[in-house]
Amino acid sequence: MPVEWRLIVKVEFDINVKADDIMNYKFYHKYHSLSGWCEIILGLMMLGLGVYAVMHQDTMSLTFALLALLFGIVFIVVIPLQLVTHSKKAAASEQFAKPMHYLLDESGITVKMGEDEAHVEWKRVYRVKDTGRCILIYFTPTRANIIPKNEVTDKLADIRKVMTDGIGRYKVSIK
Repeated sequence: MPVEWRLIVKVEFDINVKADDIMNYKFYHKYHSLSGWCEIILGLMMLGLGVYAVMHQDTMSLTFALLALLFGIVFIVVIPLQLVTHSKKAAASEQFAKPMHYLLDESGITVKMGEDEAHVEWKRVYRVKDTGRCILIYFTPTRANIIPKNEVTDKLADIRKVMTDGIGRYKVSIK
């Protein structure tokens, strides 16, 4: 049985990044790190400590209980709500108002939006991650381009192949 070799030289596609995609990136980036997990654990501990302090007011002060509950609510509720509101504001900005045209080829990634164009060589790509909903192309540990998978479903295998060839298999994590 002959092996079919297919050389993918380039992949082109257009995407529109929406608030849900930005929110997916922010939550993935936040809670796939040590600091994100520490915030969750600390928030749960503070809520538990606050409930314990309220139930045992004879040995603990009410001020302590309220402060513990307040910090727990901040870590568990307020910070995720901030991520949601920042995502909605970012999606409403002109940066995401127009569709983006991507070209992935052997030289790197080219992104066009309107009249603006930027090219990044593969050696400048830090890593590529798959959130399940989006592909994140990191250029630094904290800055990434978002590619919604639902807009490139038919080209996912080609995108994975070009990226793996460009930056190496160990830096690409696309399912």
